[in-house]
Formats: sequence, structure tokens, C-alpha cells
Amino acid sequence: MSLHHTAAQNLDFKIMTFQPTMEEFRDFGKYIAYMESQGAHRAGLAKVIPPGEWRPCQSYDSTEEMLIPAPIMQVVTGQSGLFTQYNIQKKPMTVREYCQLASSSRYCTPPHQDFHDLERKYWKNLTFFPPIYGADVSGSLYDQDVAEWNIGHLHTVLDMVEQESGTIIKGVNTPYLYFGMWKTTFAWHTEDMDLYSISYLHFGEPKSWYAIPPEHGKRLERLATGFFPGSSQGCNAFLRHKMNLISPSILKKYCIPFQRVTQEVGEFIITFPYGYHSGFNHGFNCAESINFATLRWIDYGKAASLCSCRSDVVQISMDVFVRWLQPERYELWKQGKDSLLLDHQLPTAVSSPELELWRQTKATARNKLLRRALQKWQQLQRLSAQEVQVLLEEGEELDLPEYHQQVEQRKAARLQEWKAQVLLEGLEMEEPELLTWLKAEGTEEQEVQDRKSECHLWQNCPPNFLAEWHFNAAVAKIAPHCAVCVLFSPYSEPHKDPSFSGHPPTPHDVSHSCPLVPEMCFSSEPVHPSSHTEGYSTSVLLSCSTCSLQVHASCYGATPDQLGEPWTCSRWVHVICAIAVPEARFVNTMEREPVDLAAIPEKRRRLRCVYCHNLTEQVRGACIQCSYDWCSTSFHVTCASIAGLLMEPADWPNVVSVTCHKHKTSNQKVEIKNSAQMVLKGSELHALGSVLPKWV
Repeated sequence: MSLHHTAAQNLDFKIMTFQPTMEEFRDFGKYIAYMESQGAHRAGLAKVIPPGEWRPCQSYDSTEEMLIPAPIMQVVTGQSGLFTQYNIQKKPMTVREYCQLASSSRYCTPPHQDFHDLERKYWKNLTFFPPIYGADVSGSLYDQDVAEWNIGHLHTVLDMVEQESGTIIKGVNTPYLYFGMWKTTFAWHTEDMDLYSISYLHFGEPKSWYAIPPEHGKRLERLATGFFPGSSQGCNAFLRHKMNLISPSILKKYCIPFQRVTQEVGEFIITFPYGYHSGFNHGFNCAESINFATLRWIDYGKAASLCSCRSDVVQISMDVFVRWLQPERYELWKQGKDSLLLDHQLPTAVSSPELELWRQTKATARNKLLRRALQKWQQLQRLSAQEVQVLLEEGEELDLPEYHQQVEQRKAARLQEWKAQVLLEGLEMEEPELLTWLKAEGTEEQEVQDRKSECHLWQNCPPNFLAEWHFNAAVAKIAPHCAVCVLFSPYSEPHKDPSFSGHPPTPHDVSHSCPLVPEMCFSSEPVHPSSHTEGYSTSVLLSCSTCSLQVHASCYGATPDQLGEPWTCSRWVHVICAIAVPEARFVNTMEREPVDLAAIPEKRRRLRCVYCHNLTEQVRGACIQCSYDWCSTSFHVTCASIAGLLMEPADWPNVVSVTCHKHKTSNQKVEIKNSAQMVLKGSELHALGSVLPKWV
């Protein structure tokens, strides 16, 4: 087993399979280094078949009585190779109950000829009959005396996290068990902090894996950002949510290199730093996994992107690793000047002088555990089973019933103190602010009626081109200065009534800005973004010389070369309505016209807008509805926009999400009174039809 490496190895990113001898198998860290010396890490994933005489567990009989505390139902939505997965927690069940469920007619593996046939059925039926996954079950099925490749005791660089700081992260530096059934899925992701991972399939049906080479990880991220704009705007590291699925056909279409491999019972799968992977289970099975690290990972850990929107995100301080293992770069790293570029081709080293020094001077994990247990015992904090065991081994006299009673009493006292604090804070709330909000919401329709005479742009009024001119110029002053992007930039400030005695104001003097509307919103099929934008960041602004309408070239479907000459808009049906109404579509996506309304159902056309249904006898235009759970509140697109409702890009195929005032969070509230006044000034802008002025 030579560690000789050449950069030319594994140029085609093939997933490699290794079959070590028992002698080679004994040293986990050394064998991982050997695999990388052969180029295995360039594929992002590798398979290891252990020696035939090796067994991790002599019997799995007791597994049936294990409890799966939080099984999840995986609900998948989407189409055309792009899907979003949502997890719904179910009640606890034993492994025996889970096995019976997985074998039932509803959840069992369908008849199939071979793997390719099963894979085709997986992608075809992904959105039907949500399976239940027994994921993230703490524990290990290894016998305690197993020394080789024991997932709970790999003795890698990652041990520094627990031994230096006493930090235990379930599933990261302690093992997790995964009980799967047919179609249970793990979506595209890299490991937390871009660590390595190891997965062993104990028993059951095979597991399929897809892998993308780390050298092409950024390409997958850019592709996913375009396909899931709603998720990407909320969090730059949204793929860490493990919710987004992209099929092999889409990856092929956009030339993203990937490989697939099937993991059989008794085989290991190793994933490497920054290696995106996903997959699914062929039927009932059980796998065990954990994360680990090598010297090569440290630079990946320092550069890893972190989820910014969830409180349970795994974050490991890199301080101990850099301080001990890269001492010459520690000061530069603390100052933010350690800008070493990642080399995805470079294999890891087995060890280093710095690592050997740390191993010689480190405190044992047992001593750390003992000190922590003694401290918690003295402070009457609840002990874990491991901590109780180590104290008993040290001869400590533990009166467990009395100890637990004292813990519960202290816990109850803290709870009472917290309730009293919450009650006090509730009494100190400013009630007038709440009353003002409710009053404003209750009198919204009355204000609309009182100011009815002040409108110039209603659909039942004579055309008033000057009022339209003023309105368009006013909208052009709202960032990003585009009448289409205003869909995702609701009016939050009251506008003064325009004066009709003079010339209209000049549109905002900006030549470029960043569009808010993702290209996905214009498409009736999952096409990756490609428009008149510059590097997907800015687009030329065009201003109509006739009516002062200002739009992005990319949003309107105009060509940027029209900037240098007088430009006039086409005065066609509302593009923002066509974006927001699910059944409306652009026949020519690039030109944003014509708009096909034939698929809009009559049921949608009969919906009544909560803002303007009392202002006109005739029901016109298709409404959209609040996206919050089962809320049925309906409104016209432009009525909602002018009223200040929150609209955001969402993920394919429902590309726009809108939240009514009732379901806004506190930090999303706008002044209802001001919004109601603005409904008056644009309430006629809501219809999808040729009977209205054809504005954007």
C-alpha cells in the first residue's frame, strides 16, 4: 500500500472501490490517506469493501426493540426534475413497528427489473405516498470489542473537538443510526463544516448515492441558486437545509459532472470534504454514520459556509485546530488574513509533527468526562448515562433517587421564575400600539370608500393618461426603480397625490440596478436563468419616453441595446400579474409576451379581492391567495402590492409566495392606514384582461 500520489490520477472523477486486506484495514487514518493518494477524493465519494473475516456485530436481534424517537414523513413537492422536500415529525415507534410499516403494500419496494428500472420509478413517483424515515437515531450497533473501523471510535483529528473543549455534537462526533424504507431520501448537501463522513450499511436493502466532484461543487451551488431563488434569498447556504433535490437529467442538461454508486450490505461509503451528495434507499435497511476529519480538512473547515437562518446549525470553532496544527498561520488567521486557496486535488497527510505533539500532551477523554461529571454532580445538573457510569467506576457514592429529586426541584423553581418574568413583560407591553393596529385593520374598507372620489386610475373611471404618467414616474423612484420588481418591493411609504397642473416628474436617474425578480418566475418550465443581465447581478433600466414607465430590460423582455435611443413600452397586459398568478404563462419567455391566460380556472376568476370587491359591482381579474397554510384570503396582485403585502420569490413550481396582513410577523408589519390610501391610487391595476389600461 503505497502513498505515492500523482495529480494525473482519477481525471474522470470516477467513484473508486477499495478492498483492503485485514492488515491494511487496521489503521483507519492511514488507509484514508492511501485512498486519497490514489485520487479517490476527486470524485467526492468512494466505496470500501471490508475484509471478509471482519464483522462489526455478531447479532442484530436486539435491534427490533430499539426506539426511533422522531421518525419523519418526507413530503416532496415539485416537478420536471426539481423538487423540495419537507420533513413532518411523526410519533415514536420501535424498529419492529417501522419494519412492518416499510413492508406494507403502501411503502414496500415496487417490482423492478434492475437498478436502472428502480431509479426510473424513484424519480417518477417521488411526489407520491410520502415515505417515513427513521433518521438521526443516536447510538451504534457495533460490538464494543470491535477495534477496526469502529464508527464510534475512529480516532481522527475531529477528536480534538471533544477532548479540547468537551463538546459533543450528535451525529458529528457521535454515531447516528438511519432506518430507511423505499424512497426515503437524503437531498443534495455537503457535510456540516464540509467534514468527511463514513456510512456503514448494517442490514437490509441497498442504498443509492449520487456524488459531484468537489472541484465542481460551486457549479452545483450556482445551478441550485437559480432553480430555488426563494430558498437562496433567505440563506446563502440553503443547501445545508437538505431540502432540495435535482434529478440526474437536469444535471446532465447543464453539464454538471456526477457519478452514481450503489451501496450493498456490509459496505462503507466515504464522502470527502466539500463533496456534494444525495441518494435514496431501495427498501428497509439500517445504516450507521459519523463525521471525521484529517489534516487536509482544516482548510475546508476554515472556509466552510454556514447556514444563517437556523438556530440548530452545526458550527465548530476552528481555533483549536489552527492553534495546534497550523501554528505558523494562527495569528494571520485570527486577523482574517489567512487566504490560502483550497486545492481539491491535494491528498491528505497521515500525520504531522504538530499532530503528534498534540496527541502526546492531550488530556484523555475519560479525564475530561470525569471532571465534567463531578462538576455537574456538584451543581445538581442532570447527568448523562456515561457520566453516571464514570462516577461509579471512580467509586463515587451516588444517591440517585435523592439526586434526581433535587434536580427536579431546581428545574421547577427555574420554570416558575421564568413564568413570572414572562407575565411581568406581558403586563408592560404597550397596548395602545396593538389597538391602533386592530383599529386600522378594521377601518380599511371605510377609508377606501371615503377617499373614492380622489382616485384617477380606477378601471371604472375615464382614462387619465396624465395620472398614469405621474404614477409610473413615482414607481420609478422606488428601488430598484423597476415597475416589475416592485412586486417584491411593496409600498411601505404613503405617496402624495400627484399634481395634474404641470409636467410629470422625471423618472429616477439610474441606468442599472439589480433585478429582484428571478428568471425562474418568468418560465413555465425549469429553465436555468439566462436573460439580459450582467453576470446575474445588474440589468439595464429602460424608461418609456411616452408614459414614463421604467423597467429592467431583463424583466420586460427588451434588449439592452435600446438604451441609447428613445424607447417606448408596448403597453401590454400586466407582467407582474402573469408572474404571480400560477396558471398564467409567457408564451415567449425571453420577450415576456404574449401572456397566455387560457389555463386560469374559473374558480380563480370568481375569487373576490378583499381590498376592492366593494368598490365595483363587476368582478374583474384573477386573484391570488395567501400562501400561509390554508388561508383563503384573496386579492388582486396589484392591490396586494400597493397595500404593502409581503411578496417573495419562492421555489419551483410555485414561484411567488404572498402573506396577507393577518399572517405577517411583527417585523413585517406596515402601516395599514397608509397602505389603504395607496390602494386607492392603484386599485384599478389589478386585472388580467384587455379591458384595462395595459400597464405593467
